[in-house]
Amino acid sequence: MPERFAVYRYEIERPGEADEPRYSLAPMQGVGYAGNDEPSDAHPRGNEAAEATQSHPAGHVEAPDGTSIASFEPPTLEIPGRGRVDLSAVIGVTEGDAAELGPLLRWLPA
Repeated sequence: MPERFAVYRYEIERPGEADEPRYSLAPMQGVGYAGNDEPSDAHPRGNEAAEATQSHPAGHVEAPDGTSIASFEPPTLEIPGRGRVDLSAVIGVTEGDAAELGPLLRWLPA
Protein backbone atom coordinates (compact mmCIF):
# COMPACT_ATOMS: atom_id res chain seq x y z
CA MET A 1 0.00 0.00 0.00
CA PRO A 2 1.46 3.40 -0.91
CA GLU A 3 1.99 6.21 1.58
CA ARG A 4 -0.58 9.01 1.35
CA PHE A 5 0.16 12.64 2.27
CA ALA A 6 -2.38 15.46 2.53
CA VAL A 7 -1.42 18.74 0.87
CA TYR A 8 -2.90 22.06 2.04
CA ARG A 9 -3.19 25.42 0.29
CA TYR A 10 -3.27 28.87 1.84
CA GLU A 11 -2.67 32.38 0.53
CA ILE A 12 -0.38 35.20 1.62
CA GLU A 13 -2.27 38.49 1.46
CA ARG A 14 -0.37 41.76 1.18
CA PRO A 15 -2.11 45.12 0.80
CA GLY A 16 -2.15 46.30 -2.81
CA GLU A 17 -0.84 43.00 -4.23
CA ALA A 18 -2.38 39.84 -5.64
CA ASP A 19 -2.70 36.97 -3.18
CA GLU A 20 0.23 34.56 -3.31
CA PRO A 21 -0.73 30.86 -3.07
CA ARG A 22 1.40 28.61 -0.87
CA TYR A 23 1.31 24.87 -0.22
CA SER A 24 2.20 22.85 2.85
CA LEU A 25 2.08 19.30 4.16
CA ALA A 26 0.61 20.59 7.44
CA PRO A 27 -2.63 22.49 8.01
CA MET A 28 -1.90 26.06 9.05
CA GLN A 29 -4.01 28.57 10.90
CA GLY A 30 -4.14 32.05 9.39
CA VAL A 31 -1.68 34.35 11.18
CA GLY A 32 0.64 37.26 10.47
CA TYR A 33 3.28 36.12 8.00
CA ALA A 34 7.03 36.70 7.89
CA GLY A 35 8.20 34.14 5.33
CA ASN A 36 9.17 30.49 5.12
CA ASP A 37 10.08 29.50 8.68
CA GLU A 38 12.08 32.68 9.31
CA PRO A 39 11.76 35.27 12.07
CA SER A 40 10.17 38.45 10.72
CA ASP A 41 13.30 40.55 11.16
CA ALA A 42 15.33 38.05 9.09
CA HIS A 43 13.02 38.15 6.08
CA PRO A 44 13.37 40.95 3.49
CA ARG A 45 9.61 41.53 3.60
CA GLY A 46 9.38 40.95 7.35
CA ASN A 47 8.31 44.48 8.20
CA GLU A 48 5.61 44.62 5.53
CA ALA A 49 2.01 43.90 6.42
CA ALA A 50 1.07 40.36 5.37
CA GLU A 51 -1.45 37.80 6.56
CA ALA A 52 -1.69 34.08 5.91
CA THR A 53 -5.21 32.82 5.28
CA GLN A 54 -6.63 29.67 6.83
CA SER A 55 -5.40 26.60 4.94
CA HIS A 56 -7.74 24.24 3.14
CA PRO A 57 -7.17 20.79 1.62
CA ALA A 58 -5.70 20.93 -1.89
CA GLY A 59 -5.48 17.16 -2.38
CA HIS A 60 -3.31 14.14 -1.61
CA VAL A 61 -0.07 12.70 -2.94
CA GLU A 62 0.48 8.96 -3.07
CA ALA A 63 4.11 7.88 -2.78
CA PRO A 64 6.03 4.59 -2.42
CA ASP A 65 6.12 2.77 0.92
CA GLY A 66 8.73 4.18 3.26
CA THR A 67 8.41 7.76 1.97
CA SER A 68 8.63 10.40 4.69
CA ILE A 69 8.20 14.14 5.02
CA ALA A 70 11.48 16.04 4.59
CA SER A 71 9.97 19.54 4.78
CA PHE A 72 6.45 20.79 5.45
CA GLU A 73 6.97 24.00 3.45
CA PRO A 74 7.83 23.86 0.69
CA PRO A 75 6.19 20.44 0.60
CA THR A 76 9.10 18.03 0.18
CA LEU A 77 9.13 14.25 0.50
CA GLU A 78 12.07 11.88 1.05
CA ILE A 79 11.52 8.93 -1.30
CA PRO A 80 13.57 5.77 -0.67
CA GLY A 81 16.10 5.34 -3.48
CA ARG A 82 15.23 8.71 -5.02
CA GLY A 83 16.04 11.31 -2.35
CA ARG A 84 14.20 14.55 -1.66
CA VAL A 85 11.45 15.65 -4.03
CA ASP A 86 9.80 19.09 -3.91
CA LEU A 87 6.12 18.50 -4.68
CA SER A 88 5.56 21.92 -6.32
CA ALA A 89 5.97 20.61 -9.88
CA VAL A 90 4.11 17.39 -9.07
CA ILE A 91 1.00 19.26 -7.92
CA GLY A 92 1.28 21.72 -10.83
CA VAL A 93 2.02 24.99 -9.03
CA THR A 94 5.28 25.72 -10.86
CA GLU A 95 6.38 25.56 -14.45
CA GLY A 96 8.66 22.62 -13.63
CA ASP A 97 8.20 19.23 -15.25
CA ALA A 98 7.71 16.22 -13.02
CA ALA A 99 6.99 13.65 -15.75
CA GLU A 100 9.87 11.38 -14.63
CA LEU A 101 8.21 11.11 -11.21
CA GLY A 102 4.99 9.69 -12.69
CA PRO A 103 5.78 6.09 -11.68
CA LEU A 104 6.63 7.22 -8.12
CA LEU A 105 4.10 9.90 -7.23
CA ARG A 106 0.42 10.34 -7.92
CA TRP A 107 -1.33 13.69 -7.34
CA LEU A 108 -5.02 13.47 -6.40
CA PRO A 109 -6.45 17.02 -6.34
CA ALA A 110 -9.32 17.77 -3.94
